[in-house]
Amino acid sequence: MSVLIKGMEMPTSCGKCKLFDASHAIGLFSPLGWCRVNGKEIFRLSEKADFCPLVPVQEPHGRLGDLDALPWYLANTSVKYATYEDWEMLCDAIAAAPTVIPASEEAE
Repeated sequence: MSVLIKGMEMPTSCGKCKLFDASHAIGLFSPLGWCRVNGKEIFRLSEKADFCPLVPVQEPHGRLGDLDALPWYLANTSVKYATYEDWEMLCDAIAAAPTVIPASEEAE
């Protein structure tokens, strides 16, 4: 499962991230803190870690839905199309729609 935090700006580095936790940092060679999302150690505050789980969501955006499920949904409802070409055009338009949030790894 994923979470969208409305109003949170995408941080430019771990040190500027609201999800950075420095409460248990101890010594010189220990991590400077941890990521509260995935618990991984953070050693550099001036850059964004390679393992950062945050994904930017461009604004403004419309409703966010599962476009990959839309053709199945439309095929299993009472919506009828004049021709197969109409159906193909609709599926092509869905496939070409911009991605706001990428698919999760489990769904790919």
